Amino acid sequence: MNATHRRGIAATAGAALLGVTLLTAGGSAWAAPQDYGNIDEDRTGSLTVHKYLQQSETVTGDPSQGPAEGAFSDPVAGVGFTIYPLLRDGVAIDVTDGDSWADLSGLTPGAACTAPAGLSLGAPVVMPETDSSGTATASLPLGAYQVCETTAPADIIDRAQPFIVVVPTPHQNGWVYDVHAYPKNSAGEIIKSIEQQSDLGLGSVVTFPVTVPVPRMGEAWSGFAIRDVLDSRLSPVDPADVAVTVDGAPLDSAYYTVVNVGQEVTFAMTAEGLAWLDEGPNAHVGAQITVAFSGTIEQIGDGEIPNTAVFFPNNPDFDPAANPSLTSNEVKTTWGDITLLKRASGTSGTTGTLSGAVFEIYAASDPYADDCTASTATGVPISVDGQTSFTSDADGTIVIGGLFVSDSVNPAIDATQRCYVLKETVAPAGYVLPADPFTPVAIERGTVTTDNIEIENSQPGIPVLPFTGSDGQLLLGVAGVGALAVMIGLILARRKKSANA
Repeated sequence: MNATHRRGIAATAGAALLGVTLLTAGGSAWAAPQDYGNIDEDRTGSLTVHKYLQQSETVTGDPSQGPAEGAFSDPVAGVGFTIYPLLRDGVAIDVTDGDSWADLSGLTPGAACTAPAGLSLGAPVVMPETDSSGTATASLPLGAYQVCETTAPADIIDRAQPFIVVVPTPHQNGWVYDVHAYPKNSAGEIIKSIEQQSDLGLGSVVTFPVTVPVPRMGEAWSGFAIRDVLDSRLSPVDPADVAVTVDGAPLDSAYYTVVNVGQEVTFAMTAEGLAWLDEGPNAHVGAQITVAFSGTIEQIGDGEIPNTAVFFPNNPDFDPAANPSLTSNEVKTTWGDITLLKRASGTSGTTGTLSGAVFEIYAASDPYADDCTASTATGVPISVDGQTSFTSDADGTIVIGGLFVSDSVNPAIDATQRCYVLKETVAPAGYVLPADPFTPVAIERGTVTTDNIEIENSQPGIPVLPFTGSDGQLLLGVAGVGALAVMIGLILARRKKSANA
C-alpha cells in the first residue's frame, strides 16, 4: 500500500472516529482546517478543552477553533483533565501509518477511564486546570489519546465522559493539529437549614430541611437521592412524617420513598419520579425539592449537634466511584443543662438543703436579652424529657437536663446563652413559697449551668407558745411580786377605812 493510499484511509477512518468522539463535545458550522494534504510528521499539535455547564439551548463547538463570542454561557474553572496516549502492544499508535487508522475507526473509550478494548494507556499528561474562561491547553505530539476528566469543583455533580482525541484530527478534507473539545458538566446545589425551634426541652423534634434545586443534566435521570445521617443523639422520626415539597407544594408521594436504616435517612425518587424529572428536555430545571429530615433529641452530650446531607445525582447505587455526590453546608443546634440547689434561708454549705420543692420552667419573653435577671415568664411550662415539673432530691438538688439555646440559622444565630424563668410551685414541707416564686436563669450552650444558683425558703410564722426555763421563771417571779404588792395595798387601804370609821 503506497503512502497516498494510506493517508486516504486515514482521512476516511478519522472522520468516522470524530463522529463518535469530538462531535459529542460539540460540532457546528466548521472553520477551515489548519492544513491540507499529507500529515506533517514533524509537526506538534495540542488539545484545548473549553469547559461549560450544560447549556439551555442546543449549541455545539468547533474542533478547529475556540468558541465564538457569546456562543456558550457559564464557563467552569478548576476542572482538571488527564491525557493518556493509546498503546497497542505497549507501543504508541502511529497516526502517520494508514493501517493504524483502521483500528481507530469507531474506537470507544474505556469505562471509568480504563483503556479501550485491545489497547492500553500510556504515561499520563496532566493538563492545567481550566481558567476563569473554562479553558485549558496542553501540547501533544502526533498520536491517539484518551482524555479523562479527573478533578472538578465541589458543585460539579457529573463528570464529562472520557473521549478520544487524535492529533491531527481529520476535518473538512484537511487536518486540525490544534484540536478543540467542548465537554460539558452539570452543577448542583444542596442547601441545609434548621426550622425555628418551637419546643424547647429534651424530647423535642429538631427539623433539618434540605433543598436541592433540580440541576440541568446532559442525560436522562437514573437516580435522584438525598441522604441525611442523623447524629447519634437524635432518633429519626417515622419516615411517613418526613415532609417533601416541590416549590413549597407537597410532592406527589408516588414520586419518592423515604427509608430509615439506623441513623441513615434516605429520600429517593421512584421510577415514576424520575420520569417526572425527565418530562421534556430538563422540564423541571430549577424546581426546589425540599426534604424535611427530622429527629427527636434524646440526649445533648456536649450540647452541639451538627447536621449535613448529601445529594446523589444519577447514582442509584450510592457508589462513591460513580457520579460525584454533593455535600451540603453544615448546620448546628445547641443545647444546655441547668442544676440548682434548694435550701433553707440562713443556711450555707451542705446544711439546710431541702428536698421536695417543686419547680416548673418557662420560656423568657426576651430569650436573648443581654442580661437575664429581669426576664419574665411566657407561655406554658416547658416539657423536658416528658416532664413539666421538677422536684429537689434528698440533697436539695434540681436537675433540668436539656434546654434549647440557639442554632446556626435562626436569630439569635449561634447565641451562647438563652434566658429562661423558673417558677417554684410547691415549697418543701414546713416552709413557705418565696414572695416572688419566679427566678430568671441563663442557660449556656454546651455546658451545665450552675452559677451557684440557690433558691431559699423560709419557715412560716406560728402563735407564740409558753416558755419554761430560767427566763420563764424570771418572768413569773416578776409577775408574782406585782400581784403581791397589789394585795398588800388593798389590805392597808381597808384597815385605814376601818380606823376612820
